[in-house]
Parts: sequence; structure tokens; C-alpha cells
Amino acid sequence: MPKQTTQKSLPHTFKKFTTQVVYFLVIPFFLLAFAALYIPFHIDLLLDTETTRASYSFNISMMMCIVLVVMVISRVVLYVTRAINHMSLNLYRIWCVMEILVSTFFVALYVSLIGHFEMQYLEILVRTAAYMFLTLLIPYLFMDLAYRLAAVKSIDPATVANDSRIHFYDSRHNLKFVVAADHILYIKADENYITIHYTEAEKNKTYEMRSSMKSIEDICAANGILRCHRSYFINPMHIKALRKDKENLIVAELDITEGILIPVSKTYYEDLVKVL
Repeated sequence: MPKQTTQKSLPHTFKKFTTQVVYFLVIPFFLLAFAALYIPFHIDLLLDTETTRASYSFNISMMMCIVLVVMVISRVVLYVTRAINHMSLNLYRIWCVMEILVSTFFVALYVSLIGHFEMQYLEILVRTAAYMFLTLLIPYLFMDLAYRLAAVKSIDPATVANDSRIHFYDSRHNLKFVVAADHILYIKADENYITIHYTEAEKNKTYEMRSSMKSIEDICAANGILRCHRSYFINPMHIKALRKDKENLIVAELDITEGILIPVSKTYYEDLVKVL
């Protein structure tokens, strides 16, 4: 699993399906409405110096359709891969810029095909890029701000304090993951990262974040998730049996079908036995 960077991670609000729908509808239709109402930045000259209102509207509609197709493909990919692409907020913004660049490439190609003037494709591409960025950055910036504010408001300190679930924060004290304690199977540490193994809808899942065993030890202990090894926490509720493996080392067998064995150090063995 790819490890997250130390950059600020992308809020969950940006990964929702409804968010992707809003983006691939608002961006192209803003382009259409803005161009139709204001004819900004002399876009009519780029399309054709002798363009009639009807043909201008048609060409703007075609540009909107091109952007719509690019946005739908981009947003579907972003949503489908949301579970594995531990994207930071900065990388997400780069993704948005790439959406504009790809849209610009295809719009410039369309303009070069319908134009009735002598102009090299590179010149058309540059002029199209200027128009696309000046126009589309408006809705992108507005929605970026709106969704970030929504993400901040969704984390109510009072709600968190009264929540019986475990709230995991990363090394930069950003809330990353919330899960019911009884859904946690075990937690494994790997250098500066921890991987939380948990169940959801009767399926075993994992979540990786930048943190340390020491930083989560108190909150785990307070919720009954016990240290069993220098690199592991385990949920006693899911321990099926404690036994020795072929190498005569103590391991915990969990009540999951995969039959995963979690190592148990002698240091933590007695404390673990007391709660079983």
C-alpha cells in the first residue's frame, strides 16, 4: 500500500461521489454560461472572426461537451481509486490543473479544425490555454474553498469529545480516521506509519496513516486495544486463541477467516491473558 506524504491530506469531503458529480457538472456548464453571457477574453475571435451568434453558441456548446467528457472520465477515475490513492491536498490541486490542461488540448484541437483563419496549432493552444485557465479557475477556486470549509465544519470538537469511537490523528495532529473500537482487529506499525486492520460490513479492511505506536498507545488502551508486541496492538475481543507457533513463539489467532497470527511478546503476555 502506498504511504502517505507529510503534506496535508485530502479531506474526505473531496472524495465523495456527490462531490465528483458537482465538479463534472459545474465546471463545463460554468464555461458554457460564462462564455454565452459575457463572451469573455475575446473568445469569439479565437473561434472565428466572422462567427455568427448561432455558430458561436454551437461552438461554445461543443467546447462545453469536450470539457464535460474530460471531467467525467477524470472524476470517475478519482472516485474509483479513492481507497488506494492517499492523495494530499496539493496533489489534488495538481490533478485539477491537469484536468484543465487536458481539456485545453482537446478544445484547441477542435478550434483548429473549425477555424477559418491561418493560425498554427501551437498558437491556438496557447490562446486556448489562457482562456481556459482564466475562465475555469473561477469555479475551481470557489468549490475548493467551499468544500474545505465544509470539511472543517464537519469536525465538531464537542461531537468528537462525546463520540465513543476512536479518533486517530496523524503525526501533524490532523484527524485521519474514525472507527468503532470493537471493529478494530489489530494495528501494525511499520517505521513512521501504522496500518489499522478493521472490519466494515463484515469485510476486513485496512487504513494506513503516518503516525507512531507511542502516539496512539493511550487512546488505544483507553478503548481496550492492547499492546501485544513492539509493533502490534490487538483487540482482545477478536482473539480466538493464544498458542505457540512452530518456532515456539506465542501468537494470537484471530476470529477471522484469513487465520492471521499476531505475535505476542512475553512482556505483554500476562496483561493480555488477564483480559481474556
